[in-house]
Amino acid sequence: MRGRIAVAAALVLLLGGCASSTAPKSSAIGPSLITAGPEVRTATGEAARRAAEVTAAWPGSAAQQAWEHGYFPLQDATEWLPEGAFRNGADKAAYLAGHVDLATTLPVSVSGTTEVVFADGSRLALPQRSAKTVFDSLTRRRSACAADCDTRLTVTAARPGTTTVATSRGQAVIPVWEFTVSGYDRPFRYPAVLSQAPAPITPAAPVTGATTLRSVSADGLVLTASVPHGSCDTVRPGEVHETDRAVVLIGRVDPARDQVCDAALRATPVEFRLSRPLGTRAVLGLADGRPQTPAPQ
Repeated sequence: MRGRIAVAAALVLLLGGCASSTAPKSSAIGPSLITAGPEVRTATGEAARRAAEVTAAWPGSAAQQAWEHGYFPLQDATEWLPEGAFRNGADKAAYLAGHVDLATTLPVSVSGTTEVVFADGSRLALPQRSAKTVFDSLTRRRSACAADCDTRLTVTAARPGTTTVATSRGQAVIPVWEFTVSGYDRPFRYPAVLSQAPAPITPAAPVTGATTLRSVSADGLVLTASVPHGSCDTVRPGEVHETDRAVVLIGRVDPARDQVCDAALRATPVEFRLSRPLGTRAVLGLADGRPQTPAPQ
């Protein structure tokens, strides 16, 4: 998902333009990379205080435990629909409205537990999400359908399977339930285990300086992140807050003054130099304190 967001942001940057001929050159031409330079720019001001709070809360937190030792998926791992998804609008409307019937016996787990297997061979035992729980969640969908409300989908078979997902601990094979739906050659798949990552915390107010990690240099000393800004704002070199366990990147933007600009939100890539290689330290978001990973290239 983060990959799609990054592509969309790039398209906005390429297609958008500033309405003022006096806009800063770096903003007007789009996503020009702002390099880190040789020095480390240490966080200052209110953003530094916020970054210190974020890194102080990380050690021992539920998010840190899940990130380092648990099952923390980096992608949407809630469902996998057949390639091409629905045959028609009526089927899609039925699915979103929870119009799903059961015409088979659902398998029942004996132990009630299952395992996630990581690429290094390590295994993590977790409570199993039952096939019945999955089916019940489908029937509880309540999206209103404007048309084709009489169509219903029928699950005709259900069996266990596996799929591979990207996690904070690398690729992992997780158990899934595969539902055969009448009229579809390929199954609808749902996780038989749930993420241990805590739900994101939405800040009460926008946090100035928030960034999104894009890449890490081979030596781990330079991180590149997207810095959001207005169409005529000037993006400056960013700052970093570092501890032994985590790093927070802080974007710096000078708002445009006395200029007429469009309302498009842009994102410029900025390099951030660290005092030492990133290593196993987590890169935490300034706004929500959640760990970030480089966006897929």
